[in-house]
Amino acid sequence: MLPKRYRYTGRMPAWAWIAVFGLCIAAALPVFRTSSVTESGSELRALEAERERLTSEIRSLAAHVGQLGSLARIQQQAVERLRMVHAVPTTVLEVDSAPPARTLPARFLPASDSSGAEAPLHGGDRLEPEQHAARPVWRAILDVLVFD
Repeated sequence: MLPKRYRYTGRMPAWAWIAVFGLCIAAALPVFRTSSVTESGSELRALEAERERLTSEIRSLAAHVGQLGSLARIQQQAVERLRMVHAVPTTVLEVDSAPPARTLPARFLPASDSSGAEAPLHGGDRLEPEQHAARPVWRAILDVLVFD
């Protein structure tokens, strides 16, 4: 007969339970690792799909902005919304004669010389009033305000 420790009692020894539990954990580790990798991969594919969708939306919006800035659309909007009309052709006339002399009020004309003829004004000439202090105030105000 076998010693008591080698006899089958119907129960599994503790070391066998530990070995079975260790084998189950060792078998489950690749499954857990694979599931986390699979989950990360599916999340990565979802993010890539989102990026592609956003990229196509950006391209679509850029095309829409290009259409909004087109000359034909701007002209259409100007006619419809702003009620503008198309420009008519203009005619340019060239005149060979000199323009008529400008007439100035007497207070802006230069003083006449001894012969009675007045000297014409040139482009940058400035008329200086003579006897500034001797003139009445109301006359100085009227000189500032140009009345024809």
